[in-house]
Formats: sequence, structure tokens, C-alpha cells
Amino acid sequence: MDTTSLSSILLETHRPAKLEKIPDDPISIIFAFKWIEYLSEKVGYSNIPDVLEFYYNLGWLSDRAVLDLLKLLKGIRTGIEEEEELPPRLTITDHLVSLLFIERLNGKKISSDILDRIEWEIRRIRKGVEEYYGI
Repeated sequence: MDTTSLSSILLETHRPAKLEKIPDDPISIIFAFKWIEYLSEKVGYSNIPDVLEFYYNLGWLSDRAVLDLLKLLKGIRTGIEEEEELPPRLTITDHLVSLLFIERLNGKKISSDILDRIEWEIRRIRKGVEEYYGI
């Protein structure tokens, strides 16, 4: 193995994340807060940084986007002294919702037609899997 291929394995190359930063316009800030609220309902306030780290590792969020979201998170009070124990894992649907928030924060409009098409594709795949595996 030559040093070029070894260095490419060991050193992470920068590739742009799906979301580089949280835009500072009012609509984007509202969507960011709604996304934080959604994640808080799913995994609890204290587990949100772990979810953001997961999305960073997937390449969905940049360093700056994570920091922007953590700044917003820092300014939120949950109103609950001790959070009830919520599972720190999200379902596939939860991750898809997060991906839709990310796309919206990128300025892409998510129409109901697109959401219907995604839902139809998911049902079609599930049906195929059920028939193939007899589930």
C-alpha cells in the first residue's frame, strides 16, 4: 500500500455537508427552533447534541451548522426540571423528518406532492419486502 492511499484512508477529506450553516433570516430561525423542538420531543433536550453529532458524522451537517444549532439549543429552557427518560434513538421516519428540515433550511421547498411521492415509495418498498421475505 502506497502512502497516498494510506493517507486518503487516514485523513478525512472535506466534502460539503448538506447544511453548511443555519441561515439568519427569520423563517430559517423558526424552522431551526421547530426542528430542535421536534428532536426534543423525540429524544429529550439533553440528547440533542448526540443526534447533531450523528448527523455531522453522516455529512448532513457541517461544523458551523452544528454550532449554530447548539447556540439555539443553549437558549432554550425545557420547563421540566428533570426530563423524563426518553430513548436516545430515533426511528428511520424521525431521521427522514430531520432530513426534510435540513433540506428546508437549505432553502428548498418541500411540497405536499413530494411528501406524498416519498410516502408512496416507502409503502411500495415495504410491500415488496413483505412479499419477498414473507413478513
